[in-house]
Amino acid sequence: MHRFSLLILQGPASPFLKSLASLAVQRGLAVHKINFCLGDAIYWWPRKASWFRGTDAQWPQFLERFCRDKGITDVLMLGDGRPKHAAAIAVAHRLGIRVHIFEHGYLRPDWLTIEPDGMSGRSRFPRDPDAVRAIAAGTPPADLSGHFKSSFLTYALLDLAFHVPNVLLGWIVHPNYRTHGPVHPAIEYAGWIGKGLTARRRRREAQALQDRYLPLAGEEAPRFFLFPLQLPGDYQIRIHAPLGDLYKLVESVIRSFARHAPDDMRLLFKTHPIDNGLSDWQQRIGKIAEEHGIAGRVDLIDGGDLDRLIARAEGVVTVNSTVGLTALIAGKPVICLGASIYDMPGVTHQESLASFWTLPQAPEADMPDALTRALIATVQVRGGFIGRQAIETGARQMLDRIVSPSPHLLPATAPAAFRYEDELAAG
Repeated sequence: MHRFSLLILQGPASPFLKSLASLAVQRGLAVHKINFCLGDAIYWWPRKASWFRGTDAQWPQFLERFCRDKGITDVLMLGDGRPKHAAAIAVAHRLGIRVHIFEHGYLRPDWLTIEPDGMSGRSRFPRDPDAVRAIAAGTPPADLSGHFKSSFLTYALLDLAFHVPNVLLGWIVHPNYRTHGPVHPAIEYAGWIGKGLTARRRRREAQALQDRYLPLAGEEAPRFFLFPLQLPGDYQIRIHAPLGDLYKLVESVIRSFARHAPDDMRLLFKTHPIDNGLSDWQQRIGKIAEEHGIAGRVDLIDGGDLDRLIARAEGVVTVNSTVGLTALIAGKPVICLGASIYDMPGVTHQESLASFWTLPQAPEADMPDALTRALIATVQVRGGFIGRQAIETGARQMLDRIVSPSPHLLPATAPAAFRYEDELAAG
């Protein structure tokens, strides 16, 4: 094993990183941590950590000095888009330090992602179908069943424990810290309260709309494409998608659908499970559809059974959501508008968005299984950020991958250009 000195930056609102650090120390590895805010400290306590309380402009110099002083060989962080993380990647590359990016899994449920250098368009996972088949050939069948228990309430409470101290005391302890999210936590929580107050009505409306799209046997079913929405503030949108703006992407998709889809086809948007309600997608999508003369053919469902909707859809439109993988595993045509680890010939639709509405390309029969096996062999590990068993399993398997990365991953290259940017911008 090479000399190993791991620096950990920000992680999830969860004890996950503390568990991983404990395992690393048990194996005799050196572990260091830099906290930026009280939320970081809460989920690291009682372990010792260094602090950075300076400005973003001061961060690269601080980090370079820290890495040289501590002999850092590896750095681990949640996501590659947060400003401090993006700057840290640049510093690490300049110093020859290995970078490990982790996130929720590309596969769901109960998987985590761990990749060198970056995700999506920056991923080193091969995009060649033959290379994917070769990796998959030596792996066992994929088990995609759920292994761990989780709950939205637990997720919400952990999130509160991270953000509330930052809001109440951050101005004293770390006045230069700014959340990486697009809105202040207090505003986001207000959105969640509003959703909670209307939950019963929204469930009724979602069920009624789903009944229209998934009628009983013998009843006429509409033909439709499904577009599962991601979160507007997600860095998968902000840095790994054309236009860098989910609202603009939605408008472009509706415009393309209006111009090129058959008259008997419908377009169904589905809100993200943890959408905070601040985007007001119902009004926004309804207005755009009306402007393009297809208000009667476009709907938004806030809830519903995703698997059943995918099974009935003609195809799935996504930016780079994990739902795309779910749809591919179900054998459905998928088009990825942004950079995605699974966007490749033989898997996703490779022609224009305009052509997708009339001749969507389904994945080749063997590719969903091969892709799944190859992902598990390279950049996916079992585990989760919530629940003791999920955390322990994920931390153990992720540490194994950090110490011994997959030999199948490609050398780092510059991110590819977005294939659909010109088409989406032009409509």
